[in-house]
Amino acid sequence: MRNALRPFVRTIVAASAFGLSTSAQAQKAPSVAYSSAEADFVVGKTVYLKSSKMRIGTILKIDDNHKFPRTFPRPRMKAVLIRRKDGPYEWTPVERITRIYVVNK
Repeated sequence: MRNALRPFVRTIVAASAFGLSTSAQAQKAPSVAYSSAEADFVVGKTVYLKSSKMRIGTILKIDDNHKFPRTFPRPRMKAVLIRRKDGPYEWTPVERITRIYVVNK
């Protein structure tokens, strides 16, 4: 009985080891292609949604002292101008940009 189960057990172990290696490789791939470091948000970079990696737009300008409405934490902050893929332009504070967006490397 033992000899009959050995090939079956070896197949299961080999299949699970293969599955772990491919899932580990799949998890490492996005970190290579995207960056959430504030220093990487420069003019010309494409901006993606952090959760789904959907393309949002392109960074056109950077302003070190952009004025924001009262609803923001501070009236003046460093910001980037993003031209969204659906058309409108949007100033986004760099301070919290890494919570929502990432850029391509």
